[in-house]
Amino acid sequence: MNVSVAQLAALQRQQDRIRNMCILAHVDHGKTTLSDHLIASNGLIHPKMVGELRYLDSRDDEQARGITMKSSSISLLHVPGAALRPEGPRGTSEAEKAGGYLVNLIDSPGHVDFCSEVSTAARLSDGGLVVVDAVEGVCIQTHAVLRQAWEEKVTPALMINKIDRLILELRLTPSEAAARLSAIVHHANMIWSAFDSEAFLSEADAVLAYEEQRQAEEEGDAAAAAAAAAAAEEDPADAFRPSEGNVAFGSAADGWAFALPGLAAQYAEKLGARPAALATAMWGDFAFSPKDKRVVRLKRGSGHKSMFEQFCLEPVWKAYSACDAGGPAEAAAVLAPIIKGRGLGPRVPPRALEAADARTALRAVLRAWLPLSEAVLGMAVAHMPSPPQAAPLRVPRLLAGCSVAGAGAGALDGPAPAAAELAAQLERVRSGLAASSSAPDAPLVIYVSKMISIPANLLPRRPGAPPPPPNDAGEVFLAFGRVFSGIAREGARVHVLSPAYDPRDPSRHRQSAVLRGLYLMMGRALESLPAVPAGNVLAIAGLECAVLKSATLADTPCAPALAPMVFQAAPIVRVALEPSHPSDMPALAEGLRLLNRADPFVEVGLTDKGEQLLGAAGEVHLETCVKDLRERFARVDFQVSPPLVAFRESVFCAAEAPDGAVPKPVRVVEAATPSGACVVRVRAHALPGALAGALDEAGPLLKQLLDERASGRGGGGGGGGGGGGGGGGVDGDGPAAPAAATGRRSLDGAGGAPGLSQLRQRVAAACDDDGGGGRQLVRLLRRAWLLGPKRIGPNLLLAPEGDGSGGGSSLFDVPPASVVRTSRHAGKSPGAAAAAAPDGAQATAAADAAADAAAEATIPVPLGDGEAAQMLGLADGDAPAPGSRPPSRAGAGAGADGAPAPAPPAALPGWQHVRGSVESGAVAGFMLAAAAGPLMDEPLWGVAFEIEARVRPPPAAADAASDGASEAGAGGFGLALGEEVYGPFSGQVMTAVAAACRQAVMEADPRLVEALFLCQVQSSAEALSGVYAVLGRRRARVLREELREGSGAFAVHAYLPVEASFGLADEMRRRSSGAASASLLLSHWERLQVDPFFVPTTEDELEEYGTEAGGPANLARRLADAVRRRKGLPVEEKVVKVATKQRTLKRNV
Repeated sequence: MNVSVAQLAALQRQQDRIRNMCILAHVDHGKTTLSDHLIASNGLIHPKMVGELRYLDSRDDEQARGITMKSSSISLLHVPGAALRPEGPRGTSEAEKAGGYLVNLIDSPGHVDFCSEVSTAARLSDGGLVVVDAVEGVCIQTHAVLRQAWEEKVTPALMINKIDRLILELRLTPSEAAARLSAIVHHANMIWSAFDSEAFLSEADAVLAYEEQRQAEEEGDAAAAAAAAAAAEEDPADAFRPSEGNVAFGSAADGWAFALPGLAAQYAEKLGARPAALATAMWGDFAFSPKDKRVVRLKRGSGHKSMFEQFCLEPVWKAYSACDAGGPAEAAAVLAPIIKGRGLGPRVPPRALEAADARTALRAVLRAWLPLSEAVLGMAVAHMPSPPQAAPLRVPRLLAGCSVAGAGAGALDGPAPAAAELAAQLERVRSGLAASSSAPDAPLVIYVSKMISIPANLLPRRPGAPPPPPNDAGEVFLAFGRVFSGIAREGARVHVLSPAYDPRDPSRHRQSAVLRGLYLMMGRALESLPAVPAGNVLAIAGLECAVLKSATLADTPCAPALAPMVFQAAPIVRVALEPSHPSDMPALAEGLRLLNRADPFVEVGLTDKGEQLLGAAGEVHLETCVKDLRERFARVDFQVSPPLVAFRESVFCAAEAPDGAVPKPVRVVEAATPSGACVVRVRAHALPGALAGALDEAGPLLKQLLDERASGRGGGGGGGGGGGGGGGGVDGDGPAAPAAATGRRSLDGAGGAPGLSQLRQRVAAACDDDGGGGRQLVRLLRRAWLLGPKRIGPNLLLAPEGDGSGGGSSLFDVPPASVVRTSRHAGKSPGAAAAAAPDGAQATAAADAAADAAAEATIPVPLGDGEAAQMLGLADGDAPAPGSRPPSRAGAGAGADGAPAPAPPAALPGWQHVRGSVESGAVAGFMLAAAAGPLMDEPLWGVAFEIEARVRPPPAAADAASDGASEAGAGGFGLALGEEVYGPFSGQVMTAVAAACRQAVMEADPRLVEALFLCQVQSSAEALSGVYAVLGRRRARVLREELREGSGAFAVHAYLPVEASFGLADEMRRRSSGAASASLLLSHWERLQVDPFFVPTTEDELEEYGTEAGGPANLARRLADAVRRRKGLPVEEKVVKVATKQRTLKRNV
């Protein structure tokens, strides 16, 4: 069936006949071969080239590696029943083509390193075809793509591929194969229902939960199996129901597939039954009684076969027996009765049975009997929604967090007429999106999911139209997107809205651009179009200077930016790039800029030393990026450093420590500003890994919440308890005061990230799981002030207890022996003296006494407002706003006679300046410390800081004599802030707090945190020893090993550090002679339970660890030193081993 571009363009205007479908699967499960068959049904490739051409793999490295790396789109025409006609699709008339269906097919990668391409494909699709290998079953990446489909509200369908392997490789009987296929469908349903019920929060959790359930059932745990069965019965309707036709079974390699309704239609006339009723009976415990000629319930031990086994699998098994029949004559003898009985004579020419290869003859028969394109495309048409049907389901996800899109005029800032007009425009846009309207007056909304780069000479252009200007590399960037509302027309001017755009402030985050070309994507080919209506995917030229990676295009500035995509992982592997010739540095920088635009997941940056950094998702993704940079974008020679793996820093957590570990006492750290006017005390606590992981994963949700709060105050400064613009100098977008309830509700259950209510449940569960420390943890979290770094990280800044006036347990009540005073920022005050003076114990005691005497004359500064505690649902929303609490006199320091020291009134301007400077400096210092820890300048993870601050009013006699002192304000309240000498007082506090936080981490027994992959290894029994050798050498922690049913393959699950994962695939293949393959999925961060400063001192420690345990044998120290050496930080290592020996520099030739 040959299809013209004009016919496809005509169908684009009939939205009820459009299906936008992406293909999702684990790597090597047959997506691209399946796509080739669907493309061949439109006559674009010859049927004999299917599976070998790999039409949608247009890159050379995709063809070389045999995997898909970039998502590709193609538009196909499907005429129901055309493939089943005696003359085949060739006899389709023009009228039938005009009444067919347009299927916009997007093929996505299955490798975990290219998960960003799955996100871009799912965003533009309404339905997703999930392909699963019948032998390997649901694998790691299958979980990931199902999660992605669920996040984007994509309607799924299931295709169980490679059933031929069950017959020819595993030699399963139809009964065994039926049990295996049923288990795969059940597994996929369990994953989807788990997402719906929020039972699992990550793909790694889902993988391990299913394996535990299988293990319990295999071990005969009747209670666990009964509970699982009861839970399955209580779940809502399954997402994948073979009896309804959204599950297909087949083999892309042989070109056949069937869904139960289609197969039931073939049997219905012979059996005298209704096709719908027959399809229902074909799945489940039903059998056909030939004696009574009716369907009966299958009883255990009755000897009857299920209808799925009898009517679906046995005929296929019989056809495949031709492969074992012997020569061509014997194979023809097996296939001839099938051809005659099924009426396939007109579609199977006699010469097909004369082929020398029995597999070729078999394929001809199966493709005529059960054509794959008819089953798959028919399933897409019947069970995937059209754009108007999908729009109501997907618009809440697309507008997640855009509370202004449904706000009334009263909820918007500004004058009433302008607010009412804006509300009306926003409602018009929302209505257009909800209906997928293609009316001429409908608002235009396009979402660009990624930018693609193609050679300039491959870009078609309309007669008389100027070609888009190529860049220096000869490449042209096109925007790959979808029209969600309105009609895109060539030459139209649009507004490019970044994800941070707010229609209430149209002057920011908005650009203007012209749609210089619209193209229909046909794989590696492009066809020019004058206009594209809503519901269709397209490529757009002219946006290379306006869109970096993704954006929303609209014809009016009164439109919300659609929610950003959610990626499965983060770029965790980085390398430094350096040109071989310094003169090529500008070309390398320009190449990185182009690569950053062409790849939706890559990250580029610049180090303090001027090195160019390139971040990728994994090893294969990194190799692809380097190849593109060298051959396409930069076209210069450059050097690539070894992979720079990201680490985190944390402190010792007793709940996660191994048995026998003794926690060290945690001391309080004190630091003072250079002027001596303010003293801060800080103590560090460890957060449980589950809590830190929940906060880390909820970063997009928390950022979205902070953005809503900031926009709720009209973009006002200050925020979040950072009074006076606290933290604005660190992350640049300090959150505003707590949002209204309406803004908070808009985030609950948002599709882009776990809902706020779900995050609160995870936080509560982490507190419950912390054992005996759960109550103490809850008390700490109720004082949570801010998250960090950048206000969305896994670290907490805790406000003082009470109102900060010294009531309750105070850090300033800690005995002097448990206080460490930093001397780096010490000022004139004796209270800032170091804990260890050079005169020995007497001087130390004198310094402590002087510090205590100085502390008695201090005034506490109230800090924090519990913003983070309110966000996490650990405190009510009635906390006082920042700056509303006056300093309490009752808690002020007392003099020697017990009389309270005078506290300044809160109404005085001088006090407001001091309090605001201390609060904003504390926020900024915490952000700095959380962004760069003391061990190796890596971000902190899972650390909570208690902080208290006090100011010292100088004696009356010292006010006149202090040189360089500035009065904090009028009204009689004066402090020697020293701003004229040491700079702004907030900056002094920021430096002191940052130093105190970093020292507090050192005092709390620091630990390294490393990222872990969930590694799944498929191996034969003979290769298991090599697999375990490779995993053991790479510090992997094996979780379980099991034998796959019906095969001799073993599945090994393990946690593998990212730092030790490079080269895993090559070594695994080498040690197993190709009999083992590994799949990696980023799982979580975990503390490394090794003290980086451990040095064996006792005889037992020396005997157990040796004399080198504190050096290279200390894993944490070795990793930290490697990072410090790379960053140019000082490293404690012995440079000169024997100073008396002469070093010979002479080189003998």
